[in-house]
Amino acid sequence: MGLFSDPLRPGMVAVVTGGAGGLGTAISRRLADRGLSVVPVDISGTDRTLDVTDPAACRDLARELRPDVWVNNAGILGPGKAISQPDDLIERVVAVNLMGVVHGTRAAAEVMVPRGTGRILNIASLASFNATPGLAIYSASKHGVRGWSTAVATELRRTGVRVSCLCPDGIWTPMLKGAVDDAAAAMPFSARRLLEPEEVARVALRLLDGRRLLASIPFGRAVLAKASGLWPGAAAAMMPLAERAGASGQSRYQARLATSSSTAPDALPE
Repeated sequence: MGLFSDPLRPGMVAVVTGGAGGLGTAISRRLADRGLSVVPVDISGTDRTLDVTDPAACRDLARELRPDVWVNNAGILGPGKAISQPDDLIERVVAVNLMGVVHGTRAAAEVMVPRGTGRILNIASLASFNATPGLAIYSASKHGVRGWSTAVATELRRTGVRVSCLCPDGIWTPMLKGAVDDAAAAMPFSARRLLEPEEVARVALRLLDGRRLLASIPFGRAVLAKASGLWPGAAAAMMPLAERAGASGQSRYQARLATSSSTAPDALPE
């Protein structure tokens, strides 16, 4: 039994949760380009469906496919005021974002550990390092994903199964497109630009190929996120500037969406 898994190679089987669009689709495409047999799963929009909040369903899928790679990517945003959000929304964000990763990790590890090889990639967020007002429960769930990933990676360090965690900034995917008009979701838009799924997928493949436990992108925003987590008082004092930047960013992306809608084929005059 080797201490580290082999690099990705053609013929390996990969499961990607949240595979119906956005980052999940980009990661699936890159894995397929490397010759892997990729099974994207989601609650809808994929050939195989999976509710990541169902631990038995995760185990059944892992036992059936016996994957070499499992990417826990499924997630929801859940913006709103922390104190007044509905209980069922709070519970749903935790169930998908955190417990979905827990269930997927455990299901994959069950078939990988006896084999002595495999890799599990968990998608967290820069919000796992700092305070994200308006997205408090999302931030809390991603803190949990990062903590879970580092702890489990340590537990499995001698099994040949590698666990890694990717913490990207906001990505221009359907999740943020759907929140572009929601003031509570302004903080991810405080960046000069949102990341594109393909550039995040490239980093995901590097993590799966290599031995790093954690990666966070982009570099500058990652440094700020980690620093604000270390000095939360100073970060709170700067929050009005970040909130203004977020509102401005939402306005830019609202205009981008409006432009793309007006030039879509079904919007052109006949």
